[in-house]
Amino acid sequence: MLDYTGIKCPVCEKPFQAGDDIVVCPQCGAPYHRECYEKEGKCKFDELHQQGKNWEPPAAPKKPDVSAEIKDQECPNCGKLNAHSALFCDQCGASLSGKPAEHQNQNANPASASQHSPYAGNPTPFPGSSPFPGGGMGGAPMPFALDPLGGVGPDELIDDIPAAEMAKLIQTNTAYYLPAFRNLKNYKRNRFNFCAFLFSGGWMIYRKQYKLGAVITAIVFALFIAYTYISTVYTLPLLNDLLIQVGVDPQATGLSNEQMMALTELLSENPQQMFMLLLPTLFLGAILIIMIIIGICGNRLYMNHCIKTIHTLREENPPAAEYNVQLQTRGNVNVPAVICLLICYMIITWLPRFL
Repeated sequence: MLDYTGIKCPVCEKPFQAGDDIVVCPQCGAPYHRECYEKEGKCKFDELHQQGKNWEPPAAPKKPDVSAEIKDQECPNCGKLNAHSALFCDQCGASLSGKPAEHQNQNANPASASQHSPYAGNPTPFPGSSPFPGGGMGGAPMPFALDPLGGVGPDELIDDIPAAEMAKLIQTNTAYYLPAFRNLKNYKRNRFNFCAFLFSGGWMIYRKQYKLGAVITAIVFALFIAYTYISTVYTLPLLNDLLIQVGVDPQATGLSNEQMMALTELLSENPQQMFMLLLPTLFLGAILIIMIIIGICGNRLYMNHCIKTIHTLREENPPAAEYNVQLQTRGNVNVPAVICLLICYMIITWLPRFL
């Protein structure tokens, strides 16, 4: 027997409930409450009987296309704007239908709370919790590792900006950057940023620090191009020539002590050739120094960028709803730009091999 739960009775138009006494038409199969069918005395679908067709249950309603909806639901957990009909945040999974009190940040320090920013969209714009009441599963406090604020209270100030407001701009990896910013401002403690170290200018462009990121990227690319060009055009041919002069096959995997001594004497007689051999290493050393500096200063540079961006936006004084939208538009990360940089790097790396 089919499950008619939720389908409306054609007579009373009340949905069938579990346990209802249901009868079906022997000709078309339309379901009725027994009392309704007896009251009506016949099936209401004469046209189906005449056409020899069977009754079909109504089609299930289509799921709304959330991608086409306006994004006006601000997540109480991470501040992201979600589609109007969304029930859970598509970034952190927090409930969008619970009461604000259900999303209280259990890690926040009440003593550190300060006055909310006048630009915040909600009384508690970024409480930082989970889809479960009380912040964690079963009402327990939410684990620190799952807190998108990284244990920073939503009202704690970074410069003059509440952490909740700063998180709306950062969006991605707020659990790392908010504690790092707080430690920088309040305790003067820095943290080495390995992403900034590994990708330097690319990381800065990814984090929308376009001006300084473009300068660093241009310098690193110039040094790498110089390294590739000098190595390919001068250093490798020179090294092969020197090896031949001391009687060594350039394809050999090692040098004997006598051959090494002969090569050293040959280079000592010509400092210019020694410099050309060392020049590619100097270029790589310069790149490494830039990477280390960016790794050390990356968090401070990004914090200053975020503070400046928010101050600039505040001076424009947009409405509260527009302010939140602008925070997310000007913040977050730029993935397409990083993909373009990666393509450029691959071209620079492989191009000399075809010249």
